[in-house]
Amino acid sequence: MMIETAAFSDTYTTARDRFGEAALAAGGDVQQFVNPNATGPAGETLSLDAAWFGPRDASAVLLNTCGTHGAEGFAGSAAQLDWIQSGGPASLPPGVAVLMLHAVNPFGFAWCLRGTENNVDLNRNWLDHGAVHPENPLYEQIHPLLCPKRIDEKAIQRLLDEGARLIAKHGLWSIEDAISRGQYTHPDGFHFGGTSLEWSTKTLQTIVQTELAQTRQVAFIDWHTGPVGDGELIFLCFSPAGSSGLAQAKHWWGADALSSEHVDQLWGSKRPTRHGILFWGIEEAVSDHATFAGAVVEFCSASTKSNAADALRVSMLERWLRFEGGLDAPEAASYLAEIREDYAPERESFRTNVIRNARMTYAQTLAGLAEWRGADAAD
Repeated sequence: MMIETAAFSDTYTTARDRFGEAALAAGGDVQQFVNPNATGPAGETLSLDAAWFGPRDASAVLLNTCGTHGAEGFAGSAAQLDWIQSGGPASLPPGVAVLMLHAVNPFGFAWCLRGTENNVDLNRNWLDHGAVHPENPLYEQIHPLLCPKRIDEKAIQRLLDEGARLIAKHGLWSIEDAISRGQYTHPDGFHFGGTSLEWSTKTLQTIVQTELAQTRQVAFIDWHTGPVGDGELIFLCFSPAGSSGLAQAKHWWGADALSSEHVDQLWGSKRPTRHGILFWGIEEAVSDHATFAGAVVEFCSASTKSNAADALRVSMLERWLRFEGGLDAPEAASYLAEIREDYAPERESFRTNVIRNARMTYAQTLAGLAEWRGADAAD
């Protein structure tokens, strides 16, 4: 069967407009939440857009987000648009609805960056900022290596040399974990979790509390990109072992797909520690009235990296553009193109696999959600 990839858009603004127009044409209830704190590259308004499909009193709802990590939103946006345009809203199971949130992080999506307007990683931000933040002491040693004034041969060699010494002392996974687990001490650093809830997080929190207040079963798919590959899926389920949420996810997508061995193999290493992810924030927000199951679902997108410096380069480029050279620097266009190539490559094989795998995942999830609803209703 020929897979059409026309649902992919070239810019955030085009993606947003197409999403809204398609959602309205399909009978969706559309809302727009404008970010008052930032604008796009051409001064355009930025927004998180929501579309509800199906009965308003549905007891079971699929919450589907894209663009949590900005530039990763191109694939998720295409998946959402393709589902809408291919008749998804008209073929929902009885008693099941879908709430799609387009561009959770519109600033990052528009500028082709991963973080928010405050350099915050939204999947490290949803936690109690009035409490003591999670510690990450090893990051203190790594931060200077990751944040050079210039990204040149000298900086890369220093990263490789000093990084090798840290790996010899602490082990490879400990260094990988320290870099990506999230940190709350360096606003100009990697995976900064912020010191308060971001606009995106607060907006998402409000939407969940308002729109899902009467829901009994919530399924969750948060589309992402990034790991090495060509549109293959990695299911990152954050439900604890033995939980009903994990059991549901395994039933929908397969126990093998969610096994730690399989995920670690595709990821390239053991998964790092996490704090403040949207998955847990949403789960907590609905916990008093609904059961919850889902995953962060990655479309593999990046090319193979030859060494640690290559693997970290895209993150280093984003950080340099934000805090050293500026988004108007002479290097900006080429650096942003590199970032986009990792998160949203234009190759047709990637786009084809994204649409094919997204269609399969939507079908599996909605069928499983209907079954889950029916089982709960029978109890």
